[in-house]
Amino acid sequence: MRDLTDDVALMRPVIDALRASGTDPDRVLVRVGLPPGGLPAGRFPHAAQAAFWKAASEECGEAHVGLFLAEHLPAFHGLLLEYLFLSSETFGAGLRHALRYVRLLSDTLNAHLAVDGEMAVLTLGVEADTPRHFPEMLAGAVIRLFAALTENDFRPREVRFMHAEGAPAERYQAVYGCPVRLGAEDCALLFDAAVLDKASRHAAPDLLRMHESLARRQLAEVERLDLVRQVRELIAELLVDGGATLEQVAGRLNMPARRLRERLAMAGVRFNDLITDYRCRLAKDLLLKTDERIEVIVERTGFSEPSTFYRAFKRWVGETPVEFRKRGKA
Repeated sequence: MRDLTDDVALMRPVIDALRASGTDPDRVLVRVGLPPGGLPAGRFPHAAQAAFWKAASEECGEAHVGLFLAEHLPAFHGLLLEYLFLSSETFGAGLRHALRYVRLLSDTLNAHLAVDGEMAVLTLGVEADTPRHFPEMLAGAVIRLFAALTENDFRPREVRFMHAEGAPAERYQAVYGCPVRLGAEDCALLFDAAVLDKASRHAAPDLLRMHESLARRQLAEVERLDLVRQVRELIAELLVDGGATLEQVAGRLNMPARRLRERLAMAGVRFNDLITDYRCRLAKDLLLKTDERIEVIVERTGFSEPSTFYRAFKRWVGETPVEFRKRGKA
């Protein structure tokens, strides 16, 4: 049910890579409905990846655009997770620190590390329906970053992708420096476990604590916004059936109503305010964008009586629904 999102920090290096490849990134952004001049702050729906990569592929003239842009990515992107690496005692310690906060980049990356003897496997946890250009770009970005962090001691042994069709084998070899296996059960990088013990030249315990504190705060903010987004989605879903009480929403989230109220308070919002905001926005949209009768709008916004809806709407907007529709459509 939950809409997955990515942080714009994950895509800013791609914009830089587009520019470095000779492609105008503004043309790509405009094609996916974003303003030229760079990505806006915050997070955006992961579902937008498909449109973004289609536009990028066509603007670059590259069928394997993720792999193509991986060659133009800088090693470092100024991300908080990179500073966790740098300030940790070893490369392995930095990797384990960073994996705790990978959700800061995307809801879709359920990454984890496993070590089996002399081989380490970093599973990126990319969603199976993600356009293949995204994991192919991501794998290239990770390899370049890890090589820079370890002074080129990191060398991948194999890259695995879930998609069955991709670029020619020699193209992958040229970009990643290792073979690629398509049609695998996961998206992962295999490498020698010994590199995990590589000491960091920039290890600094005080800075590590500061970076972790900042990462915890940022993760808490992501989770706060995620809860509010989930509640809004459930309000929209339940109002169709005339529901959307605190108890109903809490039940869908598998938590007691009291706990949901407390978590929303910690997020700085009240459940009743979310209900009011959704009803107001929905009523405005229906009045301006449809010709639905007022009685139908009353029902769709979860009111039991037209008179209650009229009073609430005038309190929200300062005019009656009829006056609002007449003025808006004029």
